[in-house]
Amino acid sequence: MKQRQKPPLPLLQVGVGTFISSMTVAGLILGYVVDYYIGTLPLFLLVFGFLGMLGGLIKAYKFLSLPDQHDKDEAGKRSRDAHASADDDPDRNRFDRRRGF
Repeated sequence: MKQRQKPPLPLLQVGVGTFISSMTVAGLILGYVVDYYIGTLPLFLLVFGFLGMLGGLIKAYKFLSLPDQHDKDEAGKRSRDAHASADDDPDRNRFDRRRGF
């Protein structure tokens, strides 16, 4: 089985910039829409814009602080799936016990 190569660090950093900018823009748009309907133009625009930027920074920090964690989780999940069989399925075993098989 081929090992999947990790993407180079500069590509990961482009993704981080996308996280921050997209969440900030989404917060600004949501804030503008709420302000438009309520009639308090700069209030929610600033609040949701700030919350979007803060959320983007937190997501970027988590993404960059543990870059290998996602790979380890995926490898463990594939390993568990490969070793799982019908005998390991608790629903199947419960069904078989009820039927007497």
